[in-house]
Amino acid sequence: MKLSEVLDVLLKAEDEALEMRSAGEQEAKAIIQKARDKFARDQESRLNAAREEARAQVESARHSAEIEALHIAELARKSQEKMREHFETNVPRLIAKMAEDTATWYLDRGRV
Repeated sequence: MKLSEVLDVLLKAEDEALEMRSAGEQEAKAIIQKARDKFARDQESRLNAAREEARAQVESARHSAEIEALHIAELARKSQEKMREHFETNVPRLIAKMAEDTATWYLDRGRV
């Protein structure tokens, strides 16, 4: 084999090695970009899920607060109704007793 043939084979091998290296670098870049894209998609998916969970929790809390407010309003209405009924039931008897006590007091003063 001649020196020029050996040199030609070595140059071709070097060119082939450079092409393989370039192809490997391109493949590595593509793999890295693919991994970055997947990571970004996963992050976005997790963020969206967290947002949805937070939105659901806020909505649930709002709904619970509305139900509690309605319950408190109903209890207040019932309490007010009970006080009104108690007033209507007991006040006439209380007024009659006060009138009787006052009349007795005036009678007692008149007898002295």
